[in-house]
Order: sequence, then structure tokens, then C-alpha cells
Amino acid sequence: MQSSSQALGISPPFDAYSGEGPYTFVSYAHADKVMVFNAMRKLNERGANIWYDEGIKPAGEWVEEIAHAIKASSLFLVFISPRSVDSRYVKSEVGYALSENKEILTVYVEETTLPAGLALCLQQFQSVFLQDANWKDKALEAIFEKMDAPVSFQSELVDNGEEVVDHGKILWDFWEKSRERQLLRSNTSKPEAIPRSKLSGRKQVLIKKMQEPEAQPSKSAGSTRHPFAVKVEVNLEKESSHSAGDLYKDASAGDFSWIPGGEISLKVPYSDESKTVRVKNGFWMARFLVTQGLYNKVMGSNPSYYDSSISGDFNNLPVNNVSWLDAVSFCKALTILSKGEGKLPENYEFRLPTEVEWEYACRAGTLSDYYFGAQADKLQDHGWFRGNSQKRLHPVGLKKPNPWGLFDVYGNVREWVGNSFVNTLLNDSEQDEFRISRGGAYMKPASECESASRSTNSLNHRFRNLGFRPVLAKVPT
Repeated sequence: MQSSSQALGISPPFDAYSGEGPYTFVSYAHADKVMVFNAMRKLNERGANIWYDEGIKPAGEWVEEIAHAIKASSLFLVFISPRSVDSRYVKSEVGYALSENKEILTVYVEETTLPAGLALCLQQFQSVFLQDANWKDKALEAIFEKMDAPVSFQSELVDNGEEVVDHGKILWDFWEKSRERQLLRSNTSKPEAIPRSKLSGRKQVLIKKMQEPEAQPSKSAGSTRHPFAVKVEVNLEKESSHSAGDLYKDASAGDFSWIPGGEISLKVPYSDESKTVRVKNGFWMARFLVTQGLYNKVMGSNPSYYDSSISGDFNNLPVNNVSWLDAVSFCKALTILSKGEGKLPENYEFRLPTEVEWEYACRAGTLSDYYFGAQADKLQDHGWFRGNSQKRLHPVGLKKPNPWGLFDVYGNVREWVGNSFVNTLLNDSEQDEFRISRGGAYMKPASECESASRSTNSLNHRFRNLGFRPVLAKVPT
């Protein structure tokens, strides 16, 4: 079967690197293939290990092989042109590289005006221009520097011969890492049958449980579908002279509440086991969802869904129709913007909260279905949901906040988070293409806006009830 390049009479310059050494991932617009392939050939002839996507068929959703290749790379090289800036595939690849904190080398094919947010994110990295006579030397210098400091990557766990059964790990392997399992979770279809001969005894039991008619889960039983909190302990001692809910005003991003350290114990799905996760360091969490006005200020655009039924100023509505990668890129850009203006505290950054941090902050020390109790009829005073939203967005901050001063944690828009429960509970940094959002939304019923409510989507997914809020936290050491 011919590749798209071969069909156009453009031969791939060489096979993508497939060894175990450090390599450079190359991102480009397919419309620039002639120039890009010529440039890559020159780098490869000088000894650079290069991986690129020739031969991989583009798909509407995130390509797992590309995500794996970016994560395992030692350097991310992107060829910039008006075509690549407009390419959703290139933008997704750059966003994922930023989320993985990859060093980025930008090579300009021609003079290009970058969107404001992308310009902020890329300005911290080295760039070269193909028109420069010494562009190859500059690029190779960056490539070889990273080849001397290889990035280790292990895609699979090594079997040491011991039988270690982790119910949570088994569950999430099947439920989170493929679209079929996600469809099974929502009971909309059944996954393709897996030959039982290829499954261990424990996994056969688990598959059998998944295929059986599912009863409504009871929080007192040991077979809940999702993790939920069984204990929350807040560190009442003052940390850095801050108390829970204290206000911090950031000149770039608005108001933040102090979230003190503490612990939250979570039930592992399909298990009687609970795991206690410690929120070691306190952090600041945005009191309000990121608004369309703030997003436009930082990123230079507003991707939000336009609702003609809403009149008035859109700036105070929560930004929506943003992917997980968009949210990560915003946090990166906001960090750079604030740092450049001298307004960012030393050794701090803006980022998405982890799922554990989000629920811990949402609960504010409570264990009931909602932070105000178990009475769903009171939700109308605290959030916008199907029962009171008129099926549309509302300006942020109109409902009552939680005890730590956070507004709209229930309803309005769902909130993207960083690492999920599975990553935190199992001390696992590896993620697939799926990401988690929390807090329900204006189109959700009250039962799907509880503190434990969560949804799963591709990190490329955009929808009009999806937004986010950042945290301001110390950079991990």
C-alpha cells in the first residue's frame, strides 16, 4: 500500500528511527513535505536519530503511536509555517510535547506569525530559520546535546516472577486504555471479545464481572465503578502562615484560594481496598473557572461555543470547547506571561490540578455527596445544572462558594484535571490518550454533579460544557 507521500511522488527520505537510543521527534505539516523531508535528510546524514510519522494514517482522534513516540523522545522538533500553525495535528503534537515538558526546537520554514498563546509557549525555546546558512549546525547542536542525555522510557512493566495482584491496576488497564472499554463503561456497546485463553485467571474473573448486568453500586459495598473518598483529613496547622481559603490575588490570573495540605482516602474500584493519598504541599487554586475574557487575553483567541440565546458580555462566561491539551497550553502560557511581567512567585507555576487535588479541594474536608451535605435539592444554590441552567452557560461566581472559597465546582462546565486517580493511587506516571474532567456541567443532572462525579474523554476532545481552572503551585523538585 502506498503512503500519502508516495502517492504524491514524494519519497520518504529514510525510515523513522526504531532503535532504543535517544531520538528527535519531528512534527510538521504534510503540505510542507518537500522542504521538511529535504531538511530531515540533511540532519539524518549528519548522525541525528529522527522519528517522524510517515506511513501512519491520520485519524480523527489522538494516535497512540504518536503519543508514545513524543513521550519517549529526547527532543521535540517542529517545523513552523502558516500550514503547520493551522494544522490540528501539529497543534496537538506541540500541546502534548508541552504537557510532557519536552525541550522544543522550532525550525521556521518561512516567516510565520504565531498565535499569541503558542508564541508565549515557544519563546522560551531555541529557534532556527531554514534561510540561515548555519541552520543545520544550530539544529544539530541542540539534537546532539539531547542525545548525550537520553530519556529512559519503559512501556511495559517487567514481570519479576512474583504474583502481585493489584485490582485497581487490572481494572484501569481494561477500562481506561481503549475506546471499547470506555464504551463499555457507559453501557452503550460491548467490546470485542478477548479470547479467555489469553487471560490470566484473575483477569477472566474481572472480565466476567464487567460483562454481567451491573447493579447500582452501593458506597458501602466493595464493587464501586469509580474511586470515591472514604476519609478526608485536612492539616489544620498553618502552612507558610496561610489558612484554608485565604485569598491570593494574581495580577494576571485573578483570585486564588489557599488549599492546605492533608490526606484523602479513596476506595479502589472492584476491591475492598482503600488507598490514602497525601496532598503533601498546600497550593493555590483559582476561585473561578477560567473565563473567556482571560483565555482570550492569554491565548489571543476564544474557542468557546457561541450560544445565540445568551446576551450581554461573554468575557465573564467560562471558557469552553477547549481540549485537555488547550488547557495545558494555557497554563504554560500563563506561567510564561506572569513570569515575564515579574508577577509570578519564585519557583511557582500555573498548571492543572491533579484529580486528587481537585476532589480534595472541592470537598474542603467533607465526605457527603456534596460539600454542603447530601440534599440534592440544595444544589440550585451552589451550581448550574440541568435543573436550573436553562441549558446554557452562566457567568462565573454567581452561586455560593464551597467552604474554601471555590465557585462553580458543581455544574456550569466540567473541569479538566491533570493526572487521574489511577496515576496517583498506583504511583504511575504513564497515561494513555484519555483524560478526566470533574464537577458536572450545566447539561448534567444533579446526580452527575457530586464531588465524586467524573467523566472521561480523549485529550483532544472539545465540547461546549468542558472548561478548566488552574492552580498555582510550587514547581516539583
